[in-house]
Amino acid sequence: MPKNEKLSKSLQSLLGGVIGIEAEREQGVIIQLNPNDIKPNTMQPRNLFKEAEMHDLMASIKKHGILQPVIVTPLSHGYMLIAGERRWRAAKELGLKKIPAIVRQADNADVLELALIENIQREDLNPMEKALGFQELIKKFEFTQEQVAQAMGKNRSSITNYLRLLELPKEIQDHVSRGTISMGHARALLSLQDKEAQLKYCDSIIKEGLSVRDIEAIAAGTKNASQPAKQPTKKMPTPHIADIEDRFRKYFGTKVRIRERRGRGQIVITFNSNEEFERIANKSGIGL
Repeated sequence: MPKNEKLSKSLQSLLGGVIGIEAEREQGVIIQLNPNDIKPNTMQPRNLFKEAEMHDLMASIKKHGILQPVIVTPLSHGYMLIAGERRWRAAKELGLKKIPAIVRQADNADVLELALIENIQREDLNPMEKALGFQELIKKFEFTQEQVAQAMGKNRSSITNYLRLLELPKEIQDHVSRGTISMGHARALLSLQDKEAQLKYCDSIIKEGLSVRDIEAIAAGTKNASQPAKQPTKKMPTPHIADIEDRFRKYFGTKVRIRERRGRGQIVITFNSNEEFERIANKSGIGL
């Protein structure tokens, strides 16, 4: 069966999307299963679940219940998990006897694809983790970039931009992973064909605070690379502030920036969804 046909008929029918799940909810297709009757997916690409994330998820489930059903496939005895492992693990930890589930038929290849896709769709992945996930879909399952875009609900150019990050030197990829430089900076560095130049200006981004436009201008030849860069409008944090930012980031599980000048400033905590906002608020001891 051609890959594009498999994607449209098998992958989409198995995983569906928000609209598909809502339709099944209305039709009563979602059933209640005992978490103990569900076996973990041994082919799950993601085998590390952060303790802080699980704690926050359990707190949310205690308050709101499990809003998104897990997806399972039947076995001779019980079911195997396709998507929703964090919710399933949290339910078991909480001792829940029933969780919402959608039962679908799937072969081993479909199960692994779906597990990988669900992993990539997580909002807390950094750009390099997403790029590696997209690359795995292409190499392991022979997806085209268009098919990856279709599965992820993104446009093809977005997938291409993520994959291009993998062309950068490993040191720069590590900085993107840690959030030391942004994906915008990384994309601008790609415009520099010389790897040594990429590393040099990556160092300048970190130490001198060069902006994305500064790097784009250098790549376009409108700046003389031998001349000192203009004073950046946005200073990079001191090592002390950077260390505190990193501790905040690990605690809240999201990007945190501290803007400080002469004893005054701001702490900026980034969130990308209502659930993430609620998790951060709970972490801060603020009940919503």
